[in-house]
Amino acid sequence: MEWKSYEEWLDITLYRQMTNLIYKLSSNEEKYKIYMQLKENDMFLEKPKVDMETAYGLHYPGEVLERIGEHLTLTKQTYRALGLALARMMPLQETCMFNGTQKDLFWKKMKQILGEKDLFLISINYICEEKEKNRWKQAMHAYPFERAEEMLFAMSILPDDETLWEGIKQRLADSFSKNRKISVFTEWNLFVWMVGKVMTKLKGYRKKDLDILKLLVKLTGTNAKNADAVLEKRMRMFGYSDKETAFLNFVLMYFVERPDRISLSGLTAEKIGLNVLEAFLPGKETYPEEAYVLCSRILRTYGKLSVRIDGKERLEKCMNETFRVENVKTFLTLFPFRSNEPEEWHYIDLTEEKWDPLVKELSSEEFEACVTDTLKGKTYSTKSLLKYLERYENLTGSRYQDVFWKKSEPELYAVFNRLILHGILDGKKYLEEFVKDYKNEEPNLKKKWEFMAGYLKSEIKGLCNEHSYLMLKFLINEIGMDGCEFLSPWRILKETFSLGYYAIQHRECEFFSPVLGKEEHRELFSMVEKKFFYEYPDIYPEYLTALLLKESTALWLEQSEAYELSKLLLPFISDSYRRETLYQKYMTEEDRKRYQERKEWLKEQKKRIDHWKTEKNIKQQFNQILRENRKTDKEIQSIYEFYKNGRYSYGHKKLYCKIVSSYLKDNFTGTAKKPMAKKEALYLLKLAENMYQDECMELPEITELIERAEVA
Repeated sequence: MEWKSYEEWLDITLYRQMTNLIYKLSSNEEKYKIYMQLKENDMFLEKPKVDMETAYGLHYPGEVLERIGEHLTLTKQTYRALGLALARMMPLQETCMFNGTQKDLFWKKMKQILGEKDLFLISINYICEEKEKNRWKQAMHAYPFERAEEMLFAMSILPDDETLWEGIKQRLADSFSKNRKISVFTEWNLFVWMVGKVMTKLKGYRKKDLDILKLLVKLTGTNAKNADAVLEKRMRMFGYSDKETAFLNFVLMYFVERPDRISLSGLTAEKIGLNVLEAFLPGKETYPEEAYVLCSRILRTYGKLSVRIDGKERLEKCMNETFRVENVKTFLTLFPFRSNEPEEWHYIDLTEEKWDPLVKELSSEEFEACVTDTLKGKTYSTKSLLKYLERYENLTGSRYQDVFWKKSEPELYAVFNRLILHGILDGKKYLEEFVKDYKNEEPNLKKKWEFMAGYLKSEIKGLCNEHSYLMLKFLINEIGMDGCEFLSPWRILKETFSLGYYAIQHRECEFFSPVLGKEEHRELFSMVEKKFFYEYPDIYPEYLTALLLKESTALWLEQSEAYELSKLLLPFISDSYRRETLYQKYMTEEDRKRYQERKEWLKEQKKRIDHWKTEKNIKQQFNQILRENRKTDKEIQSIYEFYKNGRYSYGHKKLYCKIVSSYLKDNFTGTAKKPMAKKEALYLLKLAENMYQDECMELPEITELIERAEVA
């Protein structure tokens, strides 16, 4: 913590350097434990940012006392800092830290400079002079306290002294009331330290004379805006604005430790943090730097909420929907968290001079990125855009337009397009320069146009405006359809109209742009059609078919032309669905009738051929069974199984009947008996039963079969 209000009394940096030096040199095995115990009541005890050795090249305490004057002007603040450091760190001091009279001489000089009535000297003497401790305590009690800083420092020396507390409590409360001179923002740590020390003393205290202290204690665990903001209203009575209350509410809740402390990741803490953001970030008015530092801490701590507020998982999204970034301090506070925030929070409107300081506050890359987002997302007239770009050049010393030659980023494509549409950039002029380099076989062509070619391609691709078609046509006329490796009109057209093989096969290609007229469509189609005919003949019919099936094609291709083209295409279309769809779309009624009649005839022919093939297959199957089983003990069994399977054959049951009955009649003719095994005879009976049920053979025929059979 920084203690700005104490700087007039104490060199806090020197105090920390001296205490740190003594701590490091101490050989006491329990020095960390002792140090932490001292820290509980020491307002200033903290590790310095730069230690004594680094700052002044002084390596032990005695040397500091003797030679610090070579580096610093010896003031009362210097003597207080060193004297208080020696007093506080007495438990860790060792004789070897001082040589001869170094310490005694300093002590004598300090007392002479400060005088016995100095509060800090009284405190130092109280700590160091064990025999005179009571005397110095009484001196502390009798001290004419005027400022809160003095009273709080005395409490750090006598933390449990009731006499001191009783003597200063009313004056302390008054110091934090309407007539306070302590800034909530610059001295917030004073509030934190004070509340941490007085809250136990205020337990059970019912008088109203210390109400402000009790309210400050209450802020450590209560949202000041709860219950119709009663706590906030009471704070107003003691001279605290709502913004000051919001600030204190968070710092006291967050930094004051108490046994019943609320969860720092709970809903109450999150909402207290949100109150701070909503108090200091909106609007054009700016506040002390500490307010924005606190907002940054809150955004880091509660960026992703442990408990959602109204279903929202990030604190930034909980802010009022009408929130706008209207000053530089708010911008810089939110900037480190930009990946989780709306893009417009980081727009830099250079048409307003108030944003000029950002060019120095941000790195050149960050500033340029914000400018790009602004030009992409914010609407400007042509006049305003020109002013914007002029001010960018004045502030940075470079032209923003040069960025398109240096790198390629998704956001820059949108900006390039916008500058083209406003006539600030001339795409045709860039293409003329490119064509000149291309025809002159510029050796560094690819390196020079590495990025700009991508923006030009993006501008042409999609044919989204009148400039695009003119640029494309110019490019085709000058360098041909194939162009070069990194700027090819053919590749642009393939991407624009989905002319790839997969897209054509899946009917995704569509030759249409809303900015092109009928003649422009036809002109472009003619060029593309020739390309397909000569270089991609294998998918040429599919390409034309896909176009004819798109409704948008009718906007530029005459019905009569489409009809003639479809007639030519139909014989080459293998996909039946496409062929049928094309027929239905373009053919006349007479064409459809002839087409339907032919379809029916072909269907009938196919049905007859399929039936013939099936019959042939069944007969071949039966002959194969006979070849394998004739004159064996499985002949009748195999015929039975063949017929059994055929009984359930859809549309061919009669054929099975005919085949089996013909064979049986031929095989069992004459008067001779047909010897067979008993098992075969049983299969014959089953077969006869099935065929009689299916009306394949009459009863006399069945009887004759059975009579011819003889069990061997």
